Amino acid sequence: MPVDQINLTASARDVLVTQQSLAASAAQRSQNLSTGKKVSRVTDDAVAFAAARALTERASDLSAVKDSVGQGVSTINAALAGAEGVNSLLDQMKGIATAAIASGDSAERSALATQYNQLRGQVDSLAADAGYNGVNLLSASSSALNVAFGTQVGDSLTVNGQNVSSAGLGVTAVAADGSDFSAATLAQLDSAGATVNAVQSSLGSNLTALGIRGEAAASQAVIAQAGASRLTEADLNEEAAMLVATQTRQQLARAGQGVSQRAQESLLTLF
Repeated sequence: MPVDQINLTASARDVLVTQQSLAASAAQRSQNLSTGKKVSRVTDDAVAFAAARALTERASDLSAVKDSVGQGVSTINAALAGAEGVNSLLDQMKGIATAAIASGDSAERSALATQYNQLRGQVDSLAADAGYNGVNLLSASSSALNVAFGTQVGDSLTVNGQNVSSAGLGVTAVAADGSDFSAATLAQLDSAGATVNAVQSSLGSNLTALGIRGEAAASQAVIAQAGASRLTEADLNEEAAMLVATQTRQQLARAGQGVSQRAQESLLTLF
């Protein structure tokens, strides 16, 4: 028999195997407690690891959709604020036109014409300033807003821009002396107001749709992330209890090994 060869009894081998198994279990429990995860790498549980990764990626995609929807909501809100301002300006212009039509004073009509044309210029400025993040849904060069909800074709919302500048609304300037204030001027303003109201209604409907999709994406992201967590996160109370139980079994195993060794030593003294 080689000098460095050690023969173990069957009971000693069983105890050694048990201790090795308990040591590995204790190490795993300690790792789970420190990381907060029961599956932190593919070797822990390949199926759970892959499923959790897929759910995490899904949650990330949905979060990106939520962010995209948020940007779309801000763009529409900017347009709605601009449209509301344009409506207020049109109301002021209508009041000025009504006063000018009723006035027989040429100086007053001239002053009112100046105010009217200045407000008309403000309509253009307000429409041009109603953009957000490079997208303006109200200007003469308005662009469309496209919000994608996923990777599937057609799963998106497109909001087309509307020109609510004075030219787009058909509101023309009046002569400097105010001589052409007339019922036609009021008709222009009424038509422009109706157009802006329609634009606001359309924007409001799209805003509601975006809000619903954004809330749905946020909820689905939370659900997906929670599913991933259930697959990978450890129950810390359970892990702590199992670690204590494993450590106790280790102590008992060591005590049993000691008893076994002493019994063998006692037996050897008989020879």
